[in-house]
Amino acid sequence: MTYMIVKMPNRTEELDRLLDRIINSPQGTEASKTLEEIENNQSYILNVQLKKLLRLHDDSFKNKCVSPVNDMLEKYTPYTERTKALQKGAELVDRDLRIIEMTYQLIKKNRNSK
Repeated sequence: MTYMIVKMPNRTEELDRLLDRIINSPQGTEASKTLEEIENNQSYILNVQLKKLLRLHDDSFKNKCVSPVNDMLEKYTPYTERTKALQKGAELVDRDLRIIEMTYQLIKKNRNSK
């Protein structure tokens, strides 16, 4: 009596074969359609929605931060120019007072030494 050994495919081989059949299938499956839709959505999100969001954020930032700072700069620049002129004048007066004080000290010292 001759026995014939028949090898039964194990589960892993069977799953591998099914997976290959699904991957290489020319027909679209629900999974492939879903994957394609996800890829299209990702492309739309990156190319359209993200650009709109960045533009919206830039406009919002400009309106909330940049424009008010520019308005304040325009409003207060004349005051700062006057303040700079006052500062320069104060520096000149301070310098003149120091010269007068030094001259007075030298005169006083010369009088005391005579």
